[in-house]
Amino acid sequence: MHTAPRNIHALVRLLKAPTDPPSPEGPPKIDVANEAWLDTSFGAAKKAEVLVEWLLSALGRDGKRDDKVGGHGPISNPKYWSLLQQTLSSSASSVRPLKTWLVPLLHRTNVASMVKELITLSNVCDVDLGGVYVPARAVLAILWPLAEKRVGMDGLMECFAAVLGVCVPWNDDLAWICTTVVASYREALGNFGNKKKLYTSFLSIHLPNWVRILSPSTSPQLLGTQSSREDPSSKTPKQLHDTLYRAGIDTLFSVEGLKQPLEAFLDALSRAGADFGLTLLPCLFSARLSAVNRCRTTLFPSSSGSASSTLDTREAIRSDAMQVWESCWRALLCDALTTESEVQRPDAWAALVGILAVIESERLYTPGSTVRTGNENTTANRAPESALIAARGLALATVESAGRASDSNDMSIVPLTVDTLDMLTRIDYELVGDELHRTLCAVVTLPRPLSVRPTEAVQRLLSDLLDYHAKIRTVHAYILALLTALSSFTLPDSVPSHSLPVPAHDVMYNPLSSHLSSLARVLRVALTPTQSTELGPAVLEKLRSAWKVYATERDSNRRIGKRRKTCDEEIPAEEHTDIDGTKGSKCHSLAAAFSLVARVSGTVLASLSPLYAYVHDAQHSGVAWDEVGKLGWEIVWECIRRGRGERQKVVPQNEDDGKVKKRKKRKRGGEEEDPDGDERLGTDEVAASAALRFLYDVRARFMRIDSSPTPATLGQRDALGGDEVEELLRVVRNESTATELVPEIIRTLFAQVSQTRGFQHSQAGTIIQTSIEILTRNFSPKSRWCGSSAALTRENLGVVLLYVLVDRWIGVIDTVAPEEVLLKFASLLLSIPLEPSSETTDEFDGQPSSHRDISPYNVLILALRNAQFWELRNMRGAFLTFALKRTAYLSSFCLLSGSTGTSRPDKFELVRASAVYALLMYVPPEYFTRTSRAELVKRAVGGDVAICLALQGTNGSGAVDLPQTVDSGLDMDTDKESGSGNRTFRELCVHHLTVFRAFLYRMGQFMNGLDYATSRAYVEHLLQPSLSSALSSDAITKETLNLVSFQLSTLLRAQDPEAVAELIHIFSRLLSAEPFPDIFLPGRRKCELIRSVVFRLVECLREHHSPGSLATVIVSSLKTLYNSFAPVLLEGEELGTDNAPGLNEHVQARSYALSFARWLGIDVTNRVPPIGVKLATLVMRSALHSPSPLVCREHVKTCPSVLALLFEELRCLPDSSNLKYFETIAGLYSIYGTGVEGKNAFDVGGGLLSYAVAIVRNALEMQVVKAAGELSVEHFAGLLSVIAEGIEDSRLPAGRCKGLIHLSTILLRDTPQGTLKVVQTFVTRCLDAFTGRPHLYEGPSELKECYLELIAKHCSDRPAAIRSIDLGSIWSLLCKILSGTTDHDPATSFAIFHCIVSIAGSLVRLRRDIVIHTLPHLAFVLHRLLLITRRVRPQLGAKQSKLVAGTLPSWVSPSQPFGVPESRALSRLLTALTIKTVPRTHTTQQHTAVAAETQKTESLAKPFAKHVGHVLLAYIDSMNDPLCILTPEMRRELEPGLFSLCEMLGEYNRDALMVSALDSGGKTIMKSLWREYEKQRYVGKG
Repeated sequence: MHTAPRNIHALVRLLKAPTDPPSPEGPPKIDVANEAWLDTSFGAAKKAEVLVEWLLSALGRDGKRDDKVGGHGPISNPKYWSLLQQTLSSSASSVRPLKTWLVPLLHRTNVASMVKELITLSNVCDVDLGGVYVPARAVLAILWPLAEKRVGMDGLMECFAAVLGVCVPWNDDLAWICTTVVASYREALGNFGNKKKLYTSFLSIHLPNWVRILSPSTSPQLLGTQSSREDPSSKTPKQLHDTLYRAGIDTLFSVEGLKQPLEAFLDALSRAGADFGLTLLPCLFSARLSAVNRCRTTLFPSSSGSASSTLDTREAIRSDAMQVWESCWRALLCDALTTESEVQRPDAWAALVGILAVIESERLYTPGSTVRTGNENTTANRAPESALIAARGLALATVESAGRASDSNDMSIVPLTVDTLDMLTRIDYELVGDELHRTLCAVVTLPRPLSVRPTEAVQRLLSDLLDYHAKIRTVHAYILALLTALSSFTLPDSVPSHSLPVPAHDVMYNPLSSHLSSLARVLRVALTPTQSTELGPAVLEKLRSAWKVYATERDSNRRIGKRRKTCDEEIPAEEHTDIDGTKGSKCHSLAAAFSLVARVSGTVLASLSPLYAYVHDAQHSGVAWDEVGKLGWEIVWECIRRGRGERQKVVPQNEDDGKVKKRKKRKRGGEEEDPDGDERLGTDEVAASAALRFLYDVRARFMRIDSSPTPATLGQRDALGGDEVEELLRVVRNESTATELVPEIIRTLFAQVSQTRGFQHSQAGTIIQTSIEILTRNFSPKSRWCGSSAALTRENLGVVLLYVLVDRWIGVIDTVAPEEVLLKFASLLLSIPLEPSSETTDEFDGQPSSHRDISPYNVLILALRNAQFWELRNMRGAFLTFALKRTAYLSSFCLLSGSTGTSRPDKFELVRASAVYALLMYVPPEYFTRTSRAELVKRAVGGDVAICLALQGTNGSGAVDLPQTVDSGLDMDTDKESGSGNRTFRELCVHHLTVFRAFLYRMGQFMNGLDYATSRAYVEHLLQPSLSSALSSDAITKETLNLVSFQLSTLLRAQDPEAVAELIHIFSRLLSAEPFPDIFLPGRRKCELIRSVVFRLVECLREHHSPGSLATVIVSSLKTLYNSFAPVLLEGEELGTDNAPGLNEHVQARSYALSFARWLGIDVTNRVPPIGVKLATLVMRSALHSPSPLVCREHVKTCPSVLALLFEELRCLPDSSNLKYFETIAGLYSIYGTGVEGKNAFDVGGGLLSYAVAIVRNALEMQVVKAAGELSVEHFAGLLSVIAEGIEDSRLPAGRCKGLIHLSTILLRDTPQGTLKVVQTFVTRCLDAFTGRPHLYEGPSELKECYLELIAKHCSDRPAAIRSIDLGSIWSLLCKILSGTTDHDPATSFAIFHCIVSIAGSLVRLRRDIVIHTLPHLAFVLHRLLLITRRVRPQLGAKQSKLVAGTLPSWVSPSQPFGVPESRALSRLLTALTIKTVPRTHTTQQHTAVAAETQKTESLAKPFAKHVGHVLLAYIDSMNDPLCILTPEMRRELEPGLFSLCEMLGEYNRDALMVSALDSGGKTIMKSLWREYEKQRYVGKG
């Protein structure tokens, strides 16, 4: 039988027994140890030390044992680790220091072996890993910092190898253990001498595991493939991944590692893993370059420190990197990228793109030769360039093969190959420039679907090519090369044109869609006059050549398929050889090529400078614009007439009657003369559409020239005659015309109309009427268009025409169209439902479409929100006429009793008429005529009544006996749930009712179309209890309240006996409804609308009226209405409980009752008990201690009402304790007013909903803003004093302190009169606290941002309140915030920087009179602001980075430096020093003379001149510091401010600064800055 040990000696004997368990039938040693530890009667002083010693020895021996079965030993037993965690945790808090006895134990324990076995345990099955790693993490958190120095490099290497061998899903505890071990290995590696040994062992043994463990986290990011099928737990955690990566990089690329042969490293990497080795290659290339750059003085020693040796070192680094690139290409990439293999590896292409990106970013490639050596033709120097050329060849071959085989399954290769070409272009244009034509042919003409994924890559490549040519002024050569490439467009082999998912000539899905805008922009700025003159004819010749090639191929196709005919018999020609569609495919290819060439040509010609592009002078080489019109219209007419068979054929005069009869017979029989006619017809229409589009684009350039004295035409051929217009109209009316051609003809005809003076075209009416007819015939409200001309069908033709007419030609329609056409067009617009479709799909692939889709809803909104649309008198008249016609049904309903026309409404007509008002909400009220406005207001009231009658007539369960749908496609069943997404009739009624009331409220702001009796009747109608309970919608409740408030306000302002009588009637109606019978009854929501109306009435009276301005009878009626508040003014015991029902309603009603009583002048001091402090205490307590999230949520909603009640009781109950109210208001706001997006300052067990934070904060802010202006001076001063005490309290949490500062910011925004001294005292007290309290100036960045915002608003909004004593505190605070520190936030607070700049700028501009006495402080602040704008130079070591980071404030993260916006703001501040301003001060009559002296318009330039050198020194130091950089963009933004400083400095002070404070580098920077300043300085000439 086991006996528990009673003393320390017995415990030691049991634990050190040779067998486990110590006795045959006894428990194991671990159970004995646990029992001894848990036995409270066993109180030996060193019990924990004994147990720790035994546990460490057991765990350490277990790491050496080889007799473990299946890995089950002390290491895998959670009991050992749990007991060790408990003993160490208790010992850490004991009197005896832990280090005195634990460190000797660790010296005798093999900690490295224990940790290694612990990590290896993750690969063992049947082990409770969670039970082991959780306590093991806590144990190692105590042991490892004490033992890592004694482990040794070999032990750390073993542990590192164990980490690399982990292959199970990661958990947080295992990842932390591995991260800690690897971090120790990396730290020890820096001090280890024999790094070559580590490099060799790592390369031969551990590299495969290192690559494997890093690659799964890297490859999805590089390739974008298979990431969705991976288990997230299988990925290496980011922190561990980064630590492992840095440890491996430090091992591989130490100085000793860099001296080893590169081939050995590449061979090992190639053997490391065929699947993952390439994914790390760009990272390894960049890391090796950084390591070489860091160790350059050791690897490339120089004889002296001269500039030439520095250049030699840089050249050696560059040459070494390019040799590494060539070795990587030869050893790893070349074979993986060969096009001979059937499936290429995407990871190889991704690796290639990554390496090329490093070469480009580091500027490693120099073409032709090595700088300063002259070894141009050596093999070593040419090999990297040859590798780049080989990569270009493989990329081009891959893209070309993808274009030839459109059914390729490896779609991920194409964007990577295009990115390769793009990177080569950025490295050196000449690498791609030699193959520019081949490159453009390969990438521009990629057909869809292959071009959908690489579109962005192709756009980047084209943009880079265009940028290069723009820089060297050869854009004309690029354009001609692009046109040549487009001219050679061909469809993929063995792919019929009709099988393509996108037509080949489509430009929207071609990369050209976005490239054309860039091309037009560059053409306007980068072409010389000579180039413009030469480019126009060359482009036109390219277009003519493309047309001739297409026309020749089309005619040859026609001749092949034609039958030879004689007078008596038909002899078939040679059989048609286009069995597989090759000829037709070629014809389609040429038509697509012509279309693309025409699109680019139109853009180019339209973007040329009008002065040099084409001239009409014979002595110049330019071509007249009429040649453009001639060529375009020749193509259009030939395609249309030949394709449609409308060419006039000349009949030979000597033809006998028999031949004529036979020809007519064949024609009547419908004999087909051209078997290939249909296909040719399609290509002809494609070409005609392209030519019309080309003419329209070029013609648009003339329309932009307002001073053109002649109509905007392209010569005589561009001015169409009557027969030609009629011919085009016949083509448009023909249903068989290609859909793509119809919009082009219509907008061309509209352009013809607009070119005539005053639109007086002879056939303008016919053109517009025909267009509207085609639009009406093909229009469907449900259709949509993706924006591509090739995606046009008869289904979406109406949308396209509507968009074209509304967006461009609405003015022409308004001027020329007849009245009936305008009415038809307006009726079509009004028939579009104002509801966007829930889902749109692409016309081509059925996938959800992008934001570019155009639907009738989009076009309607475009028209309704267009100011030009409402300025068109005829269109506006037609719109309003049709609206009045459609809403005529609503005029039969009336409010007043005894009126006719109150029968049950027809639901179909009701919905149809009501839908018009949703459109009328978009009409600006000023554009309604007086008559139409009054009539529409009357009908809106009638519609409101009719809908309410319709709702009362439905019992909620039956269906309406009407057609199921109306013209807007809405469900007409009353309550049936619609599975198609359509609205039910009840939902429609609620929607239209909301629109009616919003329309009436909006129209009421311009005119009140209702008389007093109708207003009273309508208000009573709006307040019907049955409707208010049935229509429980937030939107309709809001609009109802707005409308009732407006009607009441109108009657209150009327000052008419009839209005007074109606008001008294309404007040009686409100009183009879008993809005406050008992606020806690379950049925209280029936009176919710009435209560809200009463609340709105109180607000209206308090803000706009006084009792003396109203009639006596109205005041008496209001006092009677006030009596209805009696139930809520009585204190209830249940208000203090957590389950009080209706707490928010009761508190809100009580605050309004006190406000109403104060307005009426009723004294409630002794009749209303104060309960505000009690309720606020309850609400504040619930935020911190409430166990129920639901109760807490209810109290959060109540918080704004409680704050309003506190302010009302403070004003109405003067006998109350003011100090208690001030403290309660400040405490309540500090708790609930500190909500931040994404985080709650009052989180209750995670149960508080985040949406309530922003709502509550906004409501609290509104309550404070309302109450601040009405506070007395004593109350305002007392509240500010309490807030200041809270800010000074160091025990207050930062979140609540932030809330108090925000509260003071709101209070200072609109202060009561006579509180200037109070505000000044409060600001001085706060500034002293911010400057002298460590918990404020050393607090978190969010707190600094909050009080800096307070100071900035005070300086900008109330500059006259700033005193001289405040200025010293402000400068002192800014200096403390800008001072450097070693601890930094993870993210930079840009708001703090802008607040500091705002404070300094406001003081400089608005208080020059007091700033002039503290100029040294201002100079120091500007000096620090300039210093912190610099950023750490990349690739610095840890110590160097730490040196720079030590000069930055705590709120600036070195990894997130400042950017262009901050530099721009600082430059404005520096420029403000030279701006003349007038100080903002408070002056009195006795100080008028002094004030006149200080109110002169001056600047700080002259007094600040002696301090400018100190400010400029910060900029010079930043530029001269080798560890820091100022980016060119930031320097460019700082230039205006620096030039202002140079202007103040002057030449004398400049020379003194250069002699006394600058070294040679600083002098060079100063001279350069001064040179730039001299260039822009105004010297008084011109």
